[in-house]
Amino acid sequence: MSTLVFLGTGAGGFRGSSRQKSSFYLDGMLFDCGAGTCGRLEDLGLLDKVDAIFISHLHSDHVSGLYDVLVAMVVDRRKRPVHICSPPGLSDVLKLYTALGNKLSDSTQGFELKIKESTSPVLNIGNTKVRGFLLNHVVPNVGYLVENKEYTLFYTGDTAFPWSAPIEKVDYLIHEATFTHQFLDFAKKYGHSTAKEAAQAALKLNAKRLFLFHVDNRSSTPEEKHREAKEIFAESVLPQDLQSFNL
Repeated sequence: MSTLVFLGTGAGGFRGSSRQKSSFYLDGMLFDCGAGTCGRLEDLGLLDKVDAIFISHLHSDHVSGLYDVLVAMVVDRRKRPVHICSPPGLSDVLKLYTALGNKLSDSTQGFELKIKESTSPVLNIGNTKVRGFLLNHVVPNVGYLVENKEYTLFYTGDTAFPWSAPIEKVDYLIHEATFTHQFLDFAKKYGHSTAKEAAQAALKLNAKRLFLFHVDNRSSTPEEKHREAKEIFAESVLPQDLQSFNL
């Protein structure tokens, strides 16, 4: 049985510490890596279990914790390679950090970083296949489809609705829900989705369960987004940070 662990469920503008920035863990895979991700992986004993990291896009609330994770792996004397998939530009970001004097990896003494920059990456991790699809955001954003014999799951990252990807059905959908539909104009302007639109996507994909993700609390509460989604898709869940689910 697979366990999905939400490390951070808040949007970039979320106020307060009750929700950290975007990140979740699933079967040796880390999806996005917002601030605070490293400490939570360490607290849960998951850091050494991460074999691949999938970055949806390069906005800070999705990637600012990545450097801390990689440095922690160096400190822990990791030996196994780490695969990273990301839209183009990540290598340049990491080079700026390493220029400050911290060495991220050394394949002769430690672990190797295997970075794949693409808007349509494909990576196999054990018996799981992960495929990326370019979605509709203000910067290049990759949504990731996770497929194995046990389940299929799609994670949108940040995206405006409707998005286009050749996916007809999934078991689980992790969909951003930054706004309620009352603020649809803001959602469209900044390349985001509403909770109603997330629920509509879940219906279209005939999902078993929708996990609302990347929620904001400035214009409306997360609970209002949850109610909005459940009116359309009954199996809508609003995870709390550090909450886990069996798939």
